[in-house]
Amino acid sequence: MKISLQKIASLFGAIKSNEVPPEADPPATAMESCDATLAAGDIIIQQKDHKGWCAIKILAIDEFEGHSPTAHCLTYEYTAHEPTLATLPSVAIKGWHAPVAANSFAHGWKRIGKQLPSQDEYVGFVEYLKLTDFPRYLEFTKQEATELVSRANTHYRAGCALHDQGKRIEAIQEYEQAIEIFPLFFEAIDNRAFAFMELSLYDRALPCFQQSLRVNPNGVAAFFSQGECLMRLGRLDEAERIFAAGVDRFPDHLENFQRFLGAVQALSKKQ
Repeated sequence: MKISLQKIASLFGAIKSNEVPPEADPPATAMESCDATLAAGDIIIQQKDHKGWCAIKILAIDEFEGHSPTAHCLTYEYTAHEPTLATLPSVAIKGWHAPVAANSFAHGWKRIGKQLPSQDEYVGFVEYLKLTDFPRYLEFTKQEATELVSRANTHYRAGCALHDQGKRIEAIQEYEQAIEIFPLFFEAIDNRAFAFMELSLYDRALPCFQQSLRVNPNGVAAFFSQGECLMRLGRLDEAERIFAAGVDRFPDHLENFQRFLGAVQALSKKQ
């Protein structure tokens, strides 16, 4: 199944703007309120009791009306001595990305200067965008949606062909490549899950269906199949709740949900 441009648009929604980080400024000094003045490239430090010095580089700032901005942070390992712009490159990176409320830095933090993030330092932030804000990911990485989706479709079609041949492991590998390229590709996510089910790997299939529903909440196949996985895993109370919810939520598929609801209730009585 190919993805239409209309479907891409409906999945993406409006593409958000992403400003180019500003040029580096001369080092600044301690701040009264960091959250009001933080910008991409700022490096802030704080001494922690018994742990040493903590250093953070700001990768990006997201503004939200009525709320504290979110600072996307790269964190460094603690150091015994106060870090400087000269010594920081030798300090190991502890975490490649963490979104933190900017007002967390309002007190006790000192800005020691600014060094705009390198491409390598954005790796955690880029992965975060890929999984949470795909339009912004495309814009930030300067990729074309149609070209990217075309590559994902190539792997998806290869997976479908292998699946039809009964080569489920190989099909799963192709579906996973499609999903890696295009995380919103719920058809590929569903097919990967069905392949796991056909291999009786219900514990692997279940999180796939849950992932699919986060992308496409009205996916009846994924909703129903997560219930079947739960039933086959012996998690009958959870399966019953899924099938009962499906009776009300998907009236066009009432018969299937009622049939499996009755089956899981019968199994529960035998326990």
